[in-house]
Amino acid sequence: MKKIGRHGVFWCLYILFTVGIYYVQEPNLGLHITYELASLPAKFLTVYATLYFILPQFLLKKKYGLAFLQFAILLIVGMFFLRLLVWATVYPIYFADLDTKLIPSNPTKLISPLLDLIIVSSIAVVIKLLRDREKQQLDHLNRAKSNIQNELQLLKSQLHPHFLFNTLNGLYAQILENPEKASNMVVQLSDLLRFILYEAKESLVSVKEDLECLGNYMALEQIRYGDRLDLKHTILGNTVNKKIAPLLLLPFIENSFKHGISKDYEKCWIRCEIELFDDILMLALENSKPSFFEEDRTEKGIGLKNVKQRLEHLYPQKYDLTITESEDRFFVHLKIPLENK
Repeated sequence: MKKIGRHGVFWCLYILFTVGIYYVQEPNLGLHITYELASLPAKFLTVYATLYFILPQFLLKKKYGLAFLQFAILLIVGMFFLRLLVWATVYPIYFADLDTKLIPSNPTKLISPLLDLIIVSSIAVVIKLLRDREKQQLDHLNRAKSNIQNELQLLKSQLHPHFLFNTLNGLYAQILENPEKASNMVVQLSDLLRFILYEAKESLVSVKEDLECLGNYMALEQIRYGDRLDLKHTILGNTVNKKIAPLLLLPFIENSFKHGISKDYEKCWIRCEIELFDDILMLALENSKPSFFEEDRTEKGIGLKNVKQRLEHLYPQKYDLTITESEDRFFVHLKIPLENK
């Protein structure tokens, strides 16, 4: 509706402007209003064919020769259409005593309708280009703002605090019961924190390192849950010379624990399969859901919204994300492009 309103305003202003210009030359208001209203269909045809066909299909693609040819053909058709409309409406009312023909014997009489079409089409194209440029600049600013917000959110939520507290508590227990396992936990936690605090500052990281981060996270959670958790984590494909945005997969893995099995005090399970192709990564993540499941929808909604915003910023229209749930499970399927370097 806003678009229709803007177009309506444009045509009203155009008619007022042209009627005013012609009135100065010839003070016959009725003649000029009738002429402009009668010629509108021809001008509609020329303007909108230019804006929505010639401009996007030829001119913006730098096919200038084809654009000129198409516009010339359109002007010829529009000129004769305008002449027909004026000849059928304006001449019988204001020039009935003149013996006029649809095709004038003097070709110079076609110059006026031709100039009318060129002028109105040029004005419309300039306005369209200016609006598109303004929209592109606004989109760029919004993307920059969204990127800043997402990066800040990423720094705040790289790992939920409860994970660190629970891991440290588990580490303390293992030191007393199984020092060797506690030593492995220290190494895994150290590698995980090093990657998050230092490596993840880069815009792209090695897929191998990012997946090792996921592996360390799940290994530490496995120790915490023990035999109660049936965790299967598989990686298929080659990780060599492949790059990915850091910590993009971690929020989905963390959600599986935080919003899924952490509330299940019986046997629970997680299935995580990551498959790598030449330039595509596919994540299939599934976890059990307790029958009495209740969650903080607001908190989860914010987390997923942040992840989707980051995906949209990093891979606009290039990723595929599906999140579904049933009575007993959650399922996430993510497909994102990779950089080969």
